[in-house]
Amino acid sequence: MSNKALISARDLSSGYGKKQILSDVNLDVNANEIVALLGANGCGKTTLIKTLCKIIPGSGEVLIKGEDASSWSARKFAQNCSLVPQKSGISIDITVLDVVLMGFNPFLYLLGRPTRNMLAEAEKLLDLFGIADRKYDSFQTLSEGQKQLVIIARALVTDTSVVFMDEPESSLDFSVRYDMMNTLREQIVGKDKCALVSLHDVNLALNFCDKLLLIKDGKISSVIDVHSEDRSSMEQKLQSIYGSVRLMPVMDEAGKESLIMVKA
Repeated sequence: MSNKALISARDLSSGYGKKQILSDVNLDVNANEIVALLGANGCGKTTLIKTLCKIIPGSGEVLIKGEDASSWSARKFAQNCSLVPQKSGISIDITVLDVVLMGFNPFLYLLGRPTRNMLAEAEKLLDLFGIADRKYDSFQTLSEGQKQLVIIARALVTDTSVVFMDEPESSLDFSVRYDMMNTLREQIVGKDKCALVSLHDVNLALNFCDKLLLIKDGKISSVIDVHSEDRSSMEQKLQSIYGSVRLMPVMDEAGKESLIMVKA
């Protein structure tokens, strides 16, 4: 099982027009890791994901799977990386199944149709997220949470090495967001893939991610290794972003300990 960096950024800076948002960001996301981006609104989480995905320009170096991604075509990038954006951007009348199958577009030739295996993979993901019974319904008839699950399924269906997700939990109910993150771990960890996920819910990050990148004023202010760092150190770093907070251990029915962040 590989531990190599699948995403690397060095001295990455970007923004919108003359307004700089990110400044000299350095990060690595290794194979078999889910890494969370945490920070206050407007700190640069979405800008960082958009820059890494070549949606907005930036300066510095971005390596994907050890290669300079700046030289890649949009098609090659999409063959190696999947993205869950904040908004789907889908406004046409299209079936749920066809939305998921859109994930295969970078692998098809012009006017090419999805194969039987592609169809099976799409249906498998919809079943994992509990919406297989809506596969022939119009995407527009779904709730916002169901739409979000479909977009996540679209990102995971092609088995790309790298997955970017921008606030994937934003429209999901409490229990569904935990199921979603658990499914993400099953799809990433142990399969030489990685995910970089922008999250608002710190407790999701603490319990499903391997590292937390804390962003403040357009820079990565600190990094938390969830598996090896002691609770006191983690609290101090989180307090620099969220103020007076504490980490409390809780035990589930199986006796597994988890951490939750609460106001002190």
